[in-house]
Amino acid sequence: MRRIMAAAGLAALLFAAGPVQAEVSFSDVSNEFWGVEEIHFLAEQGVMLGYQDGAFGIGDDVTRAQAAVTLARMHGLDMEQPQPVSFTDVAETNYAYSGIAAAVEAGFFADGTEFRPNDTLTRAEMAIILARSSQLNSSQPVDFRDVSSGHWAYESISKLAEHRLTTGYHDLTFRPGEHVTRAEFAVFLTRATEESFREEVAVLPQRAAENVYFPRVIGLDQAAQGRVNQILAEHAGRSVEAREELFARAEAEEDPMIAERYAFGESYRIEQKDADYLSLVFEGYHYTGGAHGGSWQAAYTFDPASGELLALKNLFPEGTDYLSIINETVSQGVTDAGFQLEFNDVFDFHGIDPATKQFYVSDQGVTIYFSEYEIAPYAAGMPSFTIAWEQFSVNK
Repeated sequence: MRRIMAAAGLAALLFAAGPVQAEVSFSDVSNEFWGVEEIHFLAEQGVMLGYQDGAFGIGDDVTRAQAAVTLARMHGLDMEQPQPVSFTDVAETNYAYSGIAAAVEAGFFADGTEFRPNDTLTRAEMAIILARSSQLNSSQPVDFRDVSSGHWAYESISKLAEHRLTTGYHDLTFRPGEHVTRAEFAVFLTRATEESFREEVAVLPQRAAENVYFPRVIGLDQAAQGRVNQILAEHAGRSVEAREELFARAEAEEDPMIAERYAFGESYRIEQKDADYLSLVFEGYHYTGGAHGGSWQAAYTFDPASGELLALKNLFPEGTDYLSIINETVSQGVTDAGFQLEFNDVFDFHGIDPATKQFYVSDQGVTIYFSEYEIAPYAAGMPSFTIAWEQFSVNK
């Protein structure tokens, strides 16, 4: 159950004033927790502290009042004599009145009739107040699936992404209406005010056409970044052309019921993003009639330092018999999904093409994948085989 933090004394404890510069720990924040560094940073600054029971309350919601007070603390605003506000729902006796007034005076929140101090802060609202308070500027849009260009927080959400505060979720959404937890607010606030906490390299979604998304990379060396993004944008351009061709066929379809079912979509996923490799995989689907549609993958693995697109041979030291190792694994027929392939006269495997582009990398190793029907029936999908780095005598 979420703790209710309406009492002034408890709120003051959780969002305390004054730098304490003391090493802190919380019972619910382990050293492996994804926001541990940011939470400790704010606690040591005295900006956000924890509960009396020793917990930080990582999953508890943040209210708009608490967000205002925390921002005022973080930015050192004058809370002794701020310009008065006349919100009908924030009395001067409210514990957060001075923080709210200071945050409004600074332009972090808009003035108005109601402030809604006890409402839970949403991710969209958080984007707006952080973009304002940290003066984040950007003219480059970022296209999360669930944030249209007409969304009231679209520009602010794009600014957060463009400044590497967020890359959204794996499904390319931002989820603007979801509540912000204390852990999330701590992480976003720290990243907004301290650039060293931001992601070094970010992969952001861009919309090429309806239901067609491609990645744009920021944070690399400018020349390397340009090479990577050019290749990714060119792929997206080809996908848009394929989509247009598909729907042109739909218009020519004699059966309108079949035409309505025509579909095309493409997205992507990140397999590896570190100093060694940037490995991205496009995932697509189309339907043009028949019993089922078709799916595909297209992988690109880059050297982050140079931005060069890597071939399979570039992954291994010279002299490594990587083809034999890969072919031996595939010939056993056990896919990553645990599907046992039965090679026969219809579907057989005689070794991969040394120049294949159907591979990607991850911390686990090198993955070779095949198209539908390439070496197995439709029920097997797109078979993939991951070979651990250790099998190539490569340490990662």
